[in-house]
Amino acid sequence: MFEYLKGTLTDSSPQKITLEVGGIGYGLLISITTFEKLPQVGSEVKIYTAAVIREDSHKLFGFLSREEKVFFNTLCEISGIGPRLSIAILGHMTLDDLHTAVEHHNTKAISKIPGIGKKMAERLILELRDKFQKGDKGKISLSGSKEPCPISDAISALINLGYNPMEAQRAVQSAVSSNGKEPPLAELISLALKIKKG
Repeated sequence: MFEYLKGTLTDSSPQKITLEVGGIGYGLLISITTFEKLPQVGSEVKIYTAAVIREDSHKLFGFLSREEKVFFNTLCEISGIGPRLSIAILGHMTLDDLHTAVEHHNTKAISKIPGIGKKMAERLILELRDKFQKGDKGKISLSGSKEPCPISDAISALINLGYNPMEAQRAVQSAVSSNGKEPPLAELISLALKIKKG
């Protein structure tokens, strides 16, 4: 969908910001860590985005770096975590902190995050232990992000055809709902276009 949005920060709170881009105000859910690093309201800022689309809702999450976005997406892939807990983890632990906790099997440190119990902490350690990698100067990053979602790709395709983001999202969501399941990308785009024209 959107890789990032660049615009004016018009409102901010510890959980959500509003970013105005081309006269449209985008609501983005953020972590407390992102909130603490934001510039003043009225400043121009570049926010990396991740769309989480469900049958009953679609939400945009915002991050100040591409690394945070990858971190969030990787956490969302873990069964039982989801976007709400992923944002909570980002707000309480840096990537380096989480790497250290995983490396030392420190469930106690991870369990301090609201919403994470001992069993969930153990699952996180199990799922993440092979996904950390060290880059230049020992910098920690995550690998193993899953393939793009057909829903997001279909929305992007409609936007490229000239539809505004909200129209594209509604058409794709309707296509998924009417089909009863998530069809292949080409079929999803075709169904969404028919719904939009109809």
